[in-house]
This record gives sequence, C-alpha cells and structure tokens, in this order.
Amino acid sequence: MLANLPPIVPRVLGQTVSWLVRRKTPALAAGCALSVLVIIVAVSSRMNALTPLFAAPLHPSQTLEVERALTIWNEPFMADAQHTQLFVPALHRRDVLLRLTLAGLPHRFVPTTSEVLEQQESAFAPQSSVDDRRRAGIEGDLVAGLRRSNGVADATVVIAPAVADPLLGDDARAPASASVQLVMQSGAVLSPSAISGMKRFVAAAYPGLTPERVVIVDGTGSLAGASQVTVDRAGAREQRLQSSIQSALDEVFGAGAAIVRVSLRSSGLERTSQSTRVTPHGLLESDSGKEHGSDGGKHFERDRDRTRYAYDTVVEHQASHADAVAHVAVAVFLDARKVAADQVASVKDLVRAAAGADLAAGDDVAVQALPFAADQSVTPRRLPANVSRFVAVALIVLCLCAGGWYLRSSHISTQMNERQTAAAMLGVALERELPQTTAYVLSSMPPTVRANVLREYPPELRQQIERHMNGHAHG
Repeated sequence: MLANLPPIVPRVLGQTVSWLVRRKTPALAAGCALSVLVIIVAVSSRMNALTPLFAAPLHPSQTLEVERALTIWNEPFMADAQHTQLFVPALHRRDVLLRLTLAGLPHRFVPTTSEVLEQQESAFAPQSSVDDRRRAGIEGDLVAGLRRSNGVADATVVIAPAVADPLLGDDARAPASASVQLVMQSGAVLSPSAISGMKRFVAAAYPGLTPERVVIVDGTGSLAGASQVTVDRAGAREQRLQSSIQSALDEVFGAGAAIVRVSLRSSGLERTSQSTRVTPHGLLESDSGKEHGSDGGKHFERDRDRTRYAYDTVVEHQASHADAVAHVAVAVFLDARKVAADQVASVKDLVRAAAGADLAAGDDVAVQALPFAADQSVTPRRLPANVSRFVAVALIVLCLCAGGWYLRSSHISTQMNERQTAAAMLGVALERELPQTTAYVLSSMPPTVRANVLREYPPELRQQIERHMNGHAHG
C-alpha cells in the first residue's frame, strides 16, 4: 500500500516530522491551543443543545401562550411541527421553567365550544351527553373571556343546569346556577361594578341563568355574591398614601435615602347617626286683637294674640362603614449618611403636606434619622444568551491570540539561539586568525552576528578588529 503512494508523500511527511522535531515547543503550544479550542467548542455546543421544555406535550393553545412569554423575555426557543412541545437550551431550562411558574403559565387547558364541536360524536349518544359537552364548551368560553379581564390571572367556571325538583312538584325545576373562582394577580382588587359585570357576563352565556344565581369567589373566598363584595378600602388608601409620601421623599433626597411605612386602623363598626339642628331667624309675623259680643243674653269678651317666628331646620344623616379609617400612623426612616441633621425636623411638615387630606389632626407622624445598613449582598445575574455566546467567542479569540503570541515568542527565541550558536562557531573558527583577517571576514556578516562574535574577544583585540573594519589600520 505504501509503495503505491506518490514519491512526494514520504518526502513531505519526512519534512513535516523533521520540522516538528526541530520546533517541539511551538508544536506543543499549537497542540494545546487546538485542544483548548476543541474543548470550548464542545462545552459551548453541549450548553446550547436544545432540550424539551416540558415533560409532556401541551395543547397548541398552551404552547402559543408560552411562546408569547418567551418572546417577551427574549429567550431562544424552537417548536416542533405539531406545535405541542417547545425546545430551549439545556443550560436555560430550569430558569425558564421557574419564570413560567412564577407567571402562572401555561394555563390549564379548558376546551371551548369550537374545540368541542370539532370532536367526533356518536349519532346514538344520549341527549344528556350532548348537553354536558355543550355546557363544557360554554364553560371554556367563559374561562377564556375571564382570563382576559384586567387583574385576573386565571379562572374556573362550573355551571349547574336546571334540574327537576321533586319537593316543589312534578313540573317544578330548580333554576340553573354558576360558580366562578378567580385567581387574581398580585395586588389586584376587583371593584363592585367589575364583579357585577362579570356576573352578567356569565349569566348571559347560558340559557335560564340569572346574575343573582352566579357566585364569584377568589382564592381566599373573600368575594361572594353581589351584596357581599368587600373592597379593601383601608388597604388601598394605605398603599396610596405610602406611595405618595415615598415618591415625594425620593424626589427630595434621592432614591434609597428614605423608607416610609404607613399603618391604618379601621373603626371595625358600621355606624349610622342622625342629627337635627334648628336655627331661629327672629319674629316673622305678629297679630293681636279683642272680640266681644252677646249671645242669648250672655255677654263675652275674648282677647286674641298670635306671633310667628322664622327658623331653619337641618336634618343630617351620617353613615360610617366598618372599614372606615379611624387612625393613621406614618413612620419615616431617613438615612443619616444622606440626610443632614438639620433637615430631619422639616421632613415631618413635608410628610403632612404630601399626605394632604389623608392625615387628620390626631394622626401620628414619626421621623427618625438612622444609619442604614450597607447592602453587601450581591444578586447573581445570569447573562443573556447573546452575551454568553459573545463571551465564549471572546475567550476563543483570546486563547488563539495567546497561542500566536507564544509561537511568535518561541520562534524569535529560537532564531536568537541559532544566531548565538552560529556566532560562537564563527568565533572559534577565527580565534587564531590575525585581526585584519577577522575584520575582513566579519565585514561580510550580518550586524547581529558581527556583534555576537566581537563580544567574545578581549577588549584590546576587539578594538584592533574594529579599527581594521573601519579602515583606520593598514597592513
């Protein structure tokens, strides 16, 4: 087999082997750099390898909402042909799953009416089965609509159809009803008008269902019926007051220089009172007179005196809800390193001015300057995918530059050693020659070789050779 190779192949191989033998250090450095490059490429390929995001396939509608979230988060992903699975880099899979969990995605799949109608149904299916499938589709439509409501993260709807009630008679039927559970977003509170609108929305979707027969609750069961809706007015007012004061202090002293905490105490009792106030305005009309006469032989005499006064009557009705604010306490913590001591006294007036009508005369405002603790915690942040790829490429380029610099340094060092060796051999050959002969030979040599050879001679002999080279000596 070797005999069939062209003659130039063994010659090239031999020259390559001899070149590697003469340059062991550069070859070793090049091999190390190539190995590091291969390792970096392999690790980068493994880190960027795509892996399934979910353990089980999803419905296309669920995959679509996850795709929207990943697009907003600028996360790389790829979907399969059936649109039931997503693939992400293996390095980012756990982080992506964590973010999806915190965002409540993907939502539970609930079939809508269109998806129910697409399913094959037997012609011999009983009417009760058809009604159940139709009702399930309506529930799915309602869930999809409620999820799009402002402040609602997820929803569940259960409709109970009208059924015969034997206690009310043969033809009597219990009316249809519906139960709705809402999972609210963090900090979101529904107003009574929103609750009422949702009840009408659910009732209008199913025949025979009225808003009064719709019950809406949240995850804690605090919302139940139109007349039992409780709105946290004190909590909303507390949050609004705290944000108002905090933003004002941040504008004055800068972010991080002040911490505001507001506490509101509700009365806890629902009170109703009525008061009547009468305001007189003086004499309005006065009339007096006398009457006398006789009747049946009897004489009579009567005095008449009538006076009318003007006055105003004011009737006031006052009602106090159970969640009405009875007392407000505001605590302001100032960073002593950022706020001067003479400014602390004026902060209390600033807080009352920022709160406005929310603070009454009996409310408490406490301001104290304290040194804040230094934040020594460092929150690790994961670099985006494009930055990670840029860092990997930069490391590869850096390794290649370092390998090239090392090869160049080794080549220069090898050339210097070769020149020094050649100069030493030439110096041995010219050791017993006359100065003028040595000067003649060195005149035709490169300056570096000439300098290395002259460096080996004694000073007096070196000066004689240099004079002959400069033409100052003859013979």
